Amino acid sequence: MLRLVVSQTSPRAYRTVLDALQAPLPPYGPPGRHIMIEPGQYPATGFRSSGDFVLTAAAGPGSVTLDGATDATIEVTGNVTLQGLIVRNWSDEGNALDVAKGSVLAEQCQFVSRAGTVAVSVWNGGRLALKGCRVQDGAVVYSASSGLVESTDLAGTQSNALAIRKGSAVTVRGCRIEGATGSGIWVTEGSKPLIEQCTISAPGSAAVLVDDHADAAIRNSAFHGSGTCSLVVRDKGKALAEDCLITDAAMEAVWVTAAGSLTARRLRLQTPRRTGVVVEEGTGYFEDCEILGAGKHGVFVGERGRGTFVRGRVADAAEIGVAAVEGGSGTFTGVTVTGSGDIGANADPDCEMTLRDCAIVDNPGTGLVMAKTARVHMSGVTSERNGGEDILDFEPEVVTAKVVETALGAAAEADAKAGGAKAAPGPKPPERASADELLAELDAMIGLAGVKREIRKLTNLQKVAEQRRLAGLPPGPTIGRHMVFAGPPGTGKTTVARLYGRILAALGVVEKGQVVEVSRGDLVSENVGGTALKTADAFERAKGGVLFVDEAYALARETTGTDFGQEAIDTLVKLMEDHRDEVVVIAAGYSAEMREFLSANPGLKSRISRTVEFENYAPAELLQIVELQAGKDGYRLAGDARTAVLDHFTAVKRDASFGNGRAARRVFEAAVERQAQRLAELVELPSGEELSLLLAEDLDVETGLAARFGEARDAGQVRDVLAKLTGMTGLAGVKREIGDLLDLLASARRRREAGLEAEPFTGHLIFAGPPGTGKTTVARLYGELLAALGVLAQGQVVETARVDLVGQYVGHTAKRTADVFERARGGVLFIDEAYTLARSTGGTGHDFGQEAIDTLVKLMEDHRDEVIVVAAGYTSEMEGFLAANPGLASRFARTLTFEPYDVDGLVSIFVGKAEGADYLVPDETRAALAGHLAAERDRFREGNGREVDKLFRTAVTAHARRTEQLANGGEELTKAQLATLLPADITPA
Repeated sequence: MLRLVVSQTSPRAYRTVLDALQAPLPPYGPPGRHIMIEPGQYPATGFRSSGDFVLTAAAGPGSVTLDGATDATIEVTGNVTLQGLIVRNWSDEGNALDVAKGSVLAEQCQFVSRAGTVAVSVWNGGRLALKGCRVQDGAVVYSASSGLVESTDLAGTQSNALAIRKGSAVTVRGCRIEGATGSGIWVTEGSKPLIEQCTISAPGSAAVLVDDHADAAIRNSAFHGSGTCSLVVRDKGKALAEDCLITDAAMEAVWVTAAGSLTARRLRLQTPRRTGVVVEEGTGYFEDCEILGAGKHGVFVGERGRGTFVRGRVADAAEIGVAAVEGGSGTFTGVTVTGSGDIGANADPDCEMTLRDCAIVDNPGTGLVMAKTARVHMSGVTSERNGGEDILDFEPEVVTAKVVETALGAAAEADAKAGGAKAAPGPKPPERASADELLAELDAMIGLAGVKREIRKLTNLQKVAEQRRLAGLPPGPTIGRHMVFAGPPGTGKTTVARLYGRILAALGVVEKGQVVEVSRGDLVSENVGGTALKTADAFERAKGGVLFVDEAYALARETTGTDFGQEAIDTLVKLMEDHRDEVVVIAAGYSAEMREFLSANPGLKSRISRTVEFENYAPAELLQIVELQAGKDGYRLAGDARTAVLDHFTAVKRDASFGNGRAARRVFEAAVERQAQRLAELVELPSGEELSLLLAEDLDVETGLAARFGEARDAGQVRDVLAKLTGMTGLAGVKREIGDLLDLLASARRRREAGLEAEPFTGHLIFAGPPGTGKTTVARLYGELLAALGVLAQGQVVETARVDLVGQYVGHTAKRTADVFERARGGVLFIDEAYTLARSTGGTGHDFGQEAIDTLVKLMEDHRDEVIVVAAGYTSEMEGFLAANPGLASRFARTLTFEPYDVDGLVSIFVGKAEGADYLVPDETRAALAGHLAAERDRFREGNGREVDKLFRTAVTAHARRTEQLANGGEELTKAQLATLLPADITPA
């Protein structure tokens, strides 16, 4: 991508963005332009472009203002990225940004237009993502388009702040919308948006209006002070609303009408001036909702309305708690109605009302008032401690007067009846440990620093969520309580799960906090239908606590015969949905296998959204575990024994199958057994000191340091990996670049510790150079280094190429690329010959390499802290690869150039391979080798280490042929002859 500069003062820079856009591109250069704009205000800006480009405020967000007064300040139809700009339009009908057909990403930008106009317009199939932006005075309109509005503020709009029209598909996430004179968000004409984690304050009309066949999903959002009704679904619109807070609506909190349809779960509707929920000429389903302090009624089901309410609470309505009028149908199951001023539940003539297992209690007014001609169905209803007697066959002309007249008298009579002897107190229940005490118990466990941080983070989220609920604030995003505990065995997953269950119980999130531990054998049956029964039984036992599924990945393993593991997973997913507030599920197992487990059912990953990584214990922590176990059993380690244990765990390979705490216990138990044998052979009885002391000779371990592989967060491993990198032949520039990256990382950490700003670490790299120059080896070492330094969770390297990423039909490539990326999470994704993704295959068929690149760019952004991507290939070809997507070049920190090896370097590689295979290369052979390499210089410069590897294998074959001929001739071969490569082996005749 051609880099250009726009400046008002710098010589040789372009003076306007339009000038830079019109600059000619090199005939054979990469497509597109990256235009850096130096600080300043640029008046009279107004341009239309169909090209691909990036506009960046060189000095950061807010340093560049582009002012226009034409139809649009920026009008684009290409692939465009805007970064850190203020874009304004002062025309009476102009847009700050107009997007048609193209794809635009705007990051940390501001868009301003005159009040009553459209500041940002997306139409005709355009795509727009607004991230971290602000839109002032003008509206944002998506029409027959798609995109994302994320962490963006919309303020001061004299109309609807955000309009989503004509079948648009838009995700609105984490946004604040304030002071719109119309609706905060208007969804219409068949559009299908997702609205989540948004706050809409003081709109003149609705906070969200859904109409005209639109279908909106609204989650974890808060609406405050709407000028009319807050959430409106009408005119055949459809909506799903979950986990939302609606306060202080000027009219109704929720209004469903004119063939609208709403499904609502866990809404909290506070102090609407009129009614909490009105359903008339529409359909509403409400589950676990709270309606508090309504100025008129809690629930009103009007003519041709059908309202279904499951569980939930209606409290402190000024007049009627729940009401159905003529032609309406209301069904209430498990609902509590309390504090209603006039009537708890009211069925008017010729309506239908069903009450099942409802509690109509503690209402100052009458509990139940049912018209004689109403179709009323009641079962399991509790109506008590209300101000007036229930009226089940009233005549319309007398009910209101009678209810109001008898309320105070009935309340006084109820108080008189309640005065009397109090029940004797029962036995005092045992005290439950507080959350802080349980967290202290967790902190006392050895190691597990990352796990402790994650559990404490979850605990704090639960605490604050409850505090916010009590304060009447929005609940915030749904806190995913179900978790995966991923990591090797013996790292304390079961112990932490038990503590976590008790912590949740202490916080009131679950009732009891017991942990039911199961594995595949407890859930899977050999008989059809038996698995669902066994799984449901285990889930039932876990209600009020935690279901801990150990080695959960075993449920997802494919077998050759009939296997019902998948049935167990599917049953779990349904039970987790049906009883989401009653059981916390923790699935445990190896990291890689658990990622496959989460893919076994489409709903599993969304329900278990959090993974806690349990890392291998460090050697010093394993020593602590051994000493702790010894102390519990009345033993202690002598000084030489401590050293031997530490050396043993330093030397042992700790991969995914290492036993960690179990391995430490085995070391201790073996030491006790060997000590017993030693002391039993003594002539005299051992003293108490001797009986309690474990010596180095009692340990069944090997001492001494050995190279460690893949251990995370260990200074010793950092030194070992750097030593391996330093020991590689050549690559001076590569070693220097990696050293610089490590220095940047260390400096950033020191700056953060000192309270200074530090740039986030960007570790994505381009490895450019011919094959055989060590790119794959360096990538593996790079992954180990970043894991050891705590940048990556695991440090594995997933090696891939075009064939692993590119599919054969539309959508196949994105899935294959995402699957490979998933395997690399926590480590390094190494893409060999990455440039082949950007090459056109020619012919008439489709090529999906570009789709793989575009998918990678998005995944690199979405998981920027989880995966390091290293793309490798020829130097010249990699420039084309970086130009294939506007966002690609900016995501790679730097390019490391792997130069071809010279003759000396190739000789060194050959000798290293020979020594590793127990062969000797004497001086005369080295001379012959150098001569051969020099004579074939072009071939070896192209193939480098790979060609040397072929040469070494050829030499070994020639050596075997030569020595076997000698042996077959009767000569007895010496060890030196079997080990020594001669010049004839290098260049056989």
